[in-house]
Amino acid sequence: MNLLKRIERMKPTILSVSLFAFLLTACSMSETKKDQQIDSRIKNEIHILNKQIVDGLVANKIEKILPICNHQLRNRKREIKRLMELVKGTIKTSDFRILNEYYLKNAAKKGIATLSSNKGNIHDYQIRYKSTNKEMYVVVAYFEDSLYQKSFTFFYGRQNNKWQLTNLQAGGLKIMRKDAIDWYLQAKSEYQKGYLIDAMCHIGLANQIVSPVNHMWKYQKEKEIQLFQQKITKETYSKYHFPHTVDYVQTKPVIFRIYAQVMPEGCLPLVLYTTTINLKNVHPLADECKAMHEKIGQLFKGIDTNNKIIVYRPLKNSPTGTETDNKYVFMMSNK
Repeated sequence: MNLLKRIERMKPTILSVSLFAFLLTACSMSETKKDQQIDSRIKNEIHILNKQIVDGLVANKIEKILPICNHQLRNRKREIKRLMELVKGTIKTSDFRILNEYYLKNAAKKGIATLSSNKGNIHDYQIRYKSTNKEMYVVVAYFEDSLYQKSFTFFYGRQNNKWQLTNLQAGGLKIMRKDAIDWYLQAKSEYQKGYLIDAMCHIGLANQIVSPVNHMWKYQKEKEIQLFQQKITKETYSKYHFPHTVDYVQTKPVIFRIYAQVMPEGCLPLVLYTTTINLKNVHPLADECKAMHEKIGQLFKGIDTNNKIIVYRPLKNSPTGTETDNKYVFMMSNK
């Protein structure tokens, strides 16, 4: 299949806005209740506040959120605004989901509390945060989406018998409904098959979403994921030398980079290459791309058998990360 399609280079809006500076000092443990263990009356109080915050985020109206914030958080109004601008127009109220929620009582006022998902599987996580009140409530939530699932974590404290938002964190929880652990496991499987390019692409996605709540979130496998990415990257660039001239194509296109491109069609490898053909000459470009695609699996093991589609983006000049000379791609199906 030869399909010419215009796309903008898409990158996950991985948000990382820290609204508090944390001192990781002595750990303060507290009695914790999770999800269904929480008193329904307390949960309902929080859910009312959740709705007000979500409505404010979706409508990009900070005036809906500020009344819920404590004094310290209101003083960081500019940072909240910046976060809201980053998600503006990308989230819907109907897509809001709660992953987990926690109620803590008698938490040390200046201590560091630790929340654990305790699901008993490889996806388990911990969140360490500054406990500012005797009663705290933490909501780990996200917005459902077919491509990027954005996470929002709300931290509440009860002050003078009133719940207030004390902190707000945002990040990326999943890409195409796979979290960092899922992408890590996929990359490991591909690595074991010798599919280095795919493994490097997918471990890169894992690292993009390994900290959905900024520095406070820790997967048990986080360090392992980071070390695995270093290992794959080193092996890949030792085996495949970029830029790589494709000698079996008459026009000698030069491949500079291959990375994961998340699109409605799926998570696809995108081959970034330079060409001597005028970028306005679509038919000669298509012929060149077809010729390159026919033997791409001989260059990069597994890339043709492990993916239904490979995306090719021709450029006139060496890529710098800010290139704008061509936003068109060819999407080539594998047999």
